[in-house]
Amino acid sequence: MAKKNYAEMSDHDLMVDMLKAQEKDAKRGLLAAITDFTIAGVFAVALAILIPVALTSLQNINNAVKDCTVMVQNASVTIMQAQTTLEGIDSMTESVNGVVTDNTDAVTEALEEINSIDIETLNQAISDLSSVVRPLANLFGGRTN
Repeated sequence: MAKKNYAEMSDHDLMVDMLKAQEKDAKRGLLAAITDFTIAGVFAVALAILIPVALTSLQNINNAVKDCTVMVQNASVTIMQAQTTLEGIDSMTESVNGVVTDNTDAVTEALEEINSIDIETLNQAISDLSSVVRPLANLFGGRTN
């Protein structure tokens, strides 16, 4: 397109050119406005869709954090109970150990007493008792072997 020389144009031609330019500008302005409204509409629809999704997601995150807090509290209670149980087991083990030690001492003492018995003297005492009991048994009508 050749460049127009406006100085050589008549007023009428200048006015026609100006009107054509204004019509082009008006069409471009209308197209720009329609494009802007379309983009604004798309953003409005997108926001209308995304805001409830975002709110739901935030609510789910909040619930998950609450659940995690409850789980951490439950885990803390369980750990404290396990620690108490372990302390009880330690105490019970010490008690059992004490009982075993006491019983071992008693068994050792009893074995020492048994080992200190003179078997020959015991056999002699039984024989002497038998010789005393046999005549008494005969006296009261009992049988003796």
